[in-house]
Amino acid sequence: MTKFRRFLKWVRPLIPYVNIGLAGAAYWANEYWFQGFCQPVEWAAWVLVISIAAFLLWPFAKCVPGLNYLMLFLMGVHFTVCVYCALFINPLQLLSILLMAFLVFPLLLWVPVVFAVQALNRAVVSALPGARVVFGLGVFALLPVQLWAEQQYRAIAAAVASLPANKRHQTSEWLRVVPRTYMAERLAGSLFKYHNYPEFVYDGWRPPLHDPLVNICLWSRNGDRPPLLIDDDAWRTPQTSADHQAAFYHQLFPNLPIKADCTCNHTHDGESYLEWQPWLNSRAADAKLRMKRRELLKQNNPLGI
Repeated sequence: MTKFRRFLKWVRPLIPYVNIGLAGAAYWANEYWFQGFCQPVEWAAWVLVISIAAFLLWPFAKCVPGLNYLMLFLMGVHFTVCVYCALFINPLQLLSILLMAFLVFPLLLWVPVVFAVQALNRAVVSALPGARVVFGLGVFALLPVQLWAEQQYRAIAAAVASLPANKRHQTSEWLRVVPRTYMAERLAGSLFKYHNYPEFVYDGWRPPLHDPLVNICLWSRNGDRPPLLIDDDAWRTPQTSADHQAAFYHQLFPNLPIKADCTCNHTHDGESYLEWQPWLNSRAADAKLRMKRRELLKQNNPLGI
């Protein structure tokens, strides 16, 4: 036990730097090697970056008056983000990943769990008055936003359910009753723009954008199919359904771009999203696609013959 305590005493000052290394390695692996998450939508990206910055900087700034309470609050937000990430990956899948521990990199999917435990421990052991209360406020800070999304989700489901059974699969009727809201745009973009389930892969690529508000609404309904999927057999014919869904999305939101201006990650499978309906790419995405094709041509014909 004495040796173990000595080891803990030795390793404790290194933990902040280990956390920074883990965060960097997890980001790199997710983007370029072993994809676990798609690109967060803009608001989620800001929440992720700011909250993880507070978590990583806490050991260096926890003694700064005023700032320490702000960082505690943001660490509470970060705790919620980490719990969400662990649930999205699926706890059973996390346990199965331990069987591949010898590969090392898959273990990076455990980073949200490691960070969540540390954030919670920091709040519990903190000597700051009211530290746990401030941390708890951060944990529930996003709840009002989720309730707002839930209200919109219910309004959309009610609008579709209000249609007579014989008209429930007519796109024109959906266009008439579906409200043009934030959640309607997210749900209509399922299959080709917004990624709702970790196991869904369409012809090598995944829908590149990830919005937690949508996923939590779906989880609360036991993973039910999104209410704005126009094809009943969307799960069995994903590629054809993605084409149909994109056409419906454009009718519902004609002023918004159909395709996202990014890929799920920077691997071959992730970037193959650019090949799907390439005429819908933005100029930047189209330039990236042309560059990718030139690189493939060079690989297949290195002599330029």
